[in-house]
Formats: sequence, C-alpha cells, structure tokens
Amino acid sequence: MLIANGTVHDGKGNACLANVRITNGTIAEVAPELAAREGEEVFDATGMEVMPGFVQALGHWGVNGSMTEIRPSSQDNDELSEPITPELEAFYAFNGRAASIQQLGAWGLTAQGVAPTDNNLFGGTISVVGLSGVNPYDLLIKRNVAMAASVMGTMRDAYGKRGVAPQTRMWIFTHFDEQLRQAAAYEPKPEEKPNDKLAALKPVVEGEMPLVVSCDGPVAVAHVRDILEKYPKVKLVIANGSGLSGNEDWMLERDVALIVRVPSSPLEEAGSPATFSWKPIAKLMDMGVTVALSGEYSNSLGAREDLIWNAAELMKVLHDEERVLTAITAAPAKILGVEDVIGTIEPGKRADICVWSANPLKTYDAHAVRTFQAGEVVYAEGDEKTCM
Repeated sequence: MLIANGTVHDGKGNACLANVRITNGTIAEVAPELAAREGEEVFDATGMEVMPGFVQALGHWGVNGSMTEIRPSSQDNDELSEPITPELEAFYAFNGRAASIQQLGAWGLTAQGVAPTDNNLFGGTISVVGLSGVNPYDLLIKRNVAMAASVMGTMRDAYGKRGVAPQTRMWIFTHFDEQLRQAAAYEPKPEEKPNDKLAALKPVVEGEMPLVVSCDGPVAVAHVRDILEKYPKVKLVIANGSGLSGNEDWMLERDVALIVRVPSSPLEEAGSPATFSWKPIAKLMDMGVTVALSGEYSNSLGAREDLIWNAAELMKVLHDEERVLTAITAAPAKILGVEDVIGTIEPGKRADICVWSANPLKTYDAHAVRTFQAGEVVYAEGDEKTCM
C-alpha cells in the first residue's frame, strides 16, 4: 500500500508532506515523491494528517473488560493472594479479543504496555501488545519489557480491608527496600532451590530491566528516590506525576523517565486532579526528561479517549504539537524498550499508522479516517461500532 499526499508526522518532532509505502506490514519508504507501483493500493491522504499509532504506555485493555466484553471484569492482572509477586507476567492475563472489541483504532491506539494493577508492591512484568486481533501471541510485540511496582495507597485499601499487610506506608517502603536489597545479594548455589521472586527482581537491580513505580504524590516519589540511591543500576520510571514541581533535576541526572497518568475521578490519594498540574510536566520535558502520556489507568470505556485528551491538555501549556505527539508515540515506545519496532514513522518500523482528518492535538473536530496495525487495516471511517 501507498499512503499518498498526507502531512506525515514522524513522531520524532518532524512533519512534512510525504508518501508512506507499506510492504509486508513494515514501513518501507517515506519520501515526498513516491510513485505508485503496479498493483499497489493507494490511499489518498490529501489534506489529512498521518501519524504513528498511539502507544498506551500502561494499560489494562484486553485484561479487565467492561460488562459487555467476552470476559466481563475478569481482573486477571490483579493477583491479591500476596502483595509481592514479581515473578508473574501480565501478558498471561491479556486476551486479544477483549481488546479488539473496543475498536481502539478509532482513537488512534495501536499498542499498549499491558501491566499488572497498582495493588501489589511488585506486581509482575509488563509486555507490549497490539490492540486488534485475537491470539495474544500474534499481537505480542515484546515480552517482559519492565517490572511493575507500586507504592500507592490503593495497596493499603486492597489488603487492609482484609486485615492483612500492607496496611501502612511503613510496611510498603520498608519492604520495597528490603526486596531490592535481597535481590541485589541474590546469588543462588546450584544445589539450592531458586527463589522465584528474587530471581525475577535480579534483572531490575542489575539494570537489565526498567522498574516502573507508581507513586501517588511527591512524598512517595521522595521515598522511592531515597531508597534507590542504594541501587544505582536501577533504571527508574515513575508513573503518575501528581505533585511534581518541574524542578526535579535529579530525574535528568539519573535518566529517570516519567509516565503521566491522570485519573478520571478525584480519588483520595491516587494522583487526584487537585494535586496535578500540566505545567511541571511541560517544564520537565523542556529540561530533557523523557515523558510519556498514558490514559486513565482503568478499564472504563472513557479511557479510550483519555490519551488524546491528556495530549490536548498538555498542548495548552507546551504549545508544540510535534513534541506532544512524541509523548504518545516515540517516548512510550522508548520507555518500554520497543523503539526499534514502533512509535515513529520511518523505514524499518512496524506499520502502526493512523490517518486523521485533521490534527487531533489541535482540534476536537479531528477523527480517525483509517488505522493500520502492522500494515493491516484495523479501523476505517464508517465501520460499524461494536462497543459503545
């Protein structure tokens, strides 16, 4: 296929009139002058905006469904038998059909980091998947890209009501430190039975796997920063962003990335809008911190629009659509370690592309005209809506 005559935004900060050739599910060429080949389908994108498919850095699509989905409210990524489960994989909870029924391509979404919930101190690994299809192995982009951790108050809510630990911040941060300490010292002897939890955390303390820590405010961020001073190899990613000032120079010095999630309702502690501002986020981006936006961390249908909505909110303070676009394409791909596969429009990348009627970061009148995942059309304007 040839996507012709559109304004191509590469996700790296550049935009120009160009054509995009897709061959065998991969972007083969991007250039202003590309003639259609014999037998090649041409999609005329004149007057339209061609963007990389949006990447939801952290999400539950295909895991927790609405009550109309194939597995209603299954919550298969919310293991509450114990609060420390780093050996688990969120990928095993993913169901492609439960994700594709949401027609996420209609909102420009083509990939996500499927993750455990915030209810465990170490919840397990994150994997990157496509969002339209059936077989999770066919949709898998990369497995076990990062370890999910949480120091959120939601953990106390989940376990405290059962009268078991964790019930306090003392427990949360003490055990956060202790698990990393044990993992750093873990060197099993051949005759010993492996410790699955410490073995799962060993790549984290050795810097071989990023650690994504969900924090519910500046105090939690400060505790995490202090504890990780003892583990300099850890590649830290902070998730949420509430309460940040924009003056966190240490994030740049240590190469700490940020995934911004904005909750749809003002919860007591979990990053309430009352404590959130986009100005510090823009300031951190200006400073050079890698920032990815994410939709609201739930399975609600509204989360489909949240990624674009958050990008539009960031536009109000950053005033640069190309940099904002990077925060929902190239930046999450980089944080999740799949920047060599998705996140930008350039030769060799997977053809995850959305063609928009107008720039969705500049006007609310924009709508998706056609969305491709690995070169296959997963949404076309006029498709019957299967999930409202």
